[in-house]
Amino acid sequence: MQHTISRKGYSVKTYFKVIGCGAPIVYLHGWGCDGSIFKSVAERLPDYSNYLLDFAGFGNSGAPPANGFTVFDYADLLAEFLEKNSLKNAVIAAHSFGCRVAMVVAATRPYLVNRLLLFAPAGVRRPSFIRWCKVRAYKMGKRFKIVKKNAGSADYQATPPHLKSTFIKVVNQDLSAYARKIACKTLIIAAKQDSAVPYSAAKRVSKLIKQSEFVTVDGDHFALFYAPSAFARIIKLFAEE
Repeated sequence: MQHTISRKGYSVKTYFKVIGCGAPIVYLHGWGCDGSIFKSVAERLPDYSNYLLDFAGFGNSGAPPANGFTVFDYADLLAEFLEKNSLKNAVIAAHSFGCRVAMVVAATRPYLVNRLLLFAPAGVRRPSFIRWCKVRAYKMGKRFKIVKKNAGSADYQATPPHLKSTFIKVVNQDLSAYARKIACKTLIIAAKQDSAVPYSAAKRVSKLIKQSEFVTVDGDHFALFYAPSAFARIIKLFAEE
């Protein structure tokens, strides 16, 4: 199924799939993935209406405009999707990049979110003078055309051309102020061997969200997807707590 959702006059076809029937759980995937990554988890929760959403630019959904989307654009699209499907007060289960979008929606539209499960949450960082220097050096290099073509992180290099502008806008946004505004019950899960979103980054998110519980699991950035039955049990217990 798909909806056409507009953002700043730009229309995006948003694809989603529903598995099961019951109270709604909305799943938000990470960067480079799509809603299907949650399919094995959702199939183990048939007593819920599991909404597997593809963000703009991923899976079967339409692409963002050439100048890219920000986290806030994605949050607006998600909010419109939830309202169009009468999914107010839903449980949201998000991974990595999806956590950024979920946090903004929970902070700015609390009536749409009942509970929030954040696995490997990204988007909150502490001030770093070294990082600031690196960013300034990179921008100056681009300005004077002395930056190598392969400059940038591994994630940036793996991002397709039509999403590079979006990637830059997304990763450069610090969502600390939004995390502080989240009032709903929140479960934060961090994987001990996660190199993409380190334990320390997830812990910072937990410290900012007042109603949050922090737990750890063994494994890497996709640890819980390797054990969909365990992931489904965690979601079910959290939704029914």
